[in-house]
Parts: sequence; C-alpha cells; structure tokens
Amino acid sequence: MLRQLALILLALLITVAAHAAEEQRFSVPLGSSPVYGGKDAPITIVEFIDYQ
Repeated sequence: MLRQLALILLALLITVAAHAAEEQRFSVPLGSSPVYGGKDAPITIVEFIDYQ
C-alpha cells in the first residue's frame, strides 16, 4: 500500500514538473554571441557565468 502511494505521488510530481517546464519558455536574443551548432536547433542552451 505504501509503495503504491509512493509511486502515485512520484507520477504526480513528474506530471506537474513536466507541465511547469512547458510553461516557462523564453526567447533569448543571441546577437553576436559565440554559438556552436545550427541556428535551427530545437533547443538552445544559454550559460550565464559570473567571474566575480
């Protein structure tokens, strides 16, 4: 019983996380930033680094 409840809660958390990730999309202008890969890639990963 406890295992079934844990699996149900895990499935619920995964579903909620998937929906939250779908709702947060941002357009980031790359301008003249250095890029690797094609401009028509389905995913863009942007890394922000603070050297201080």
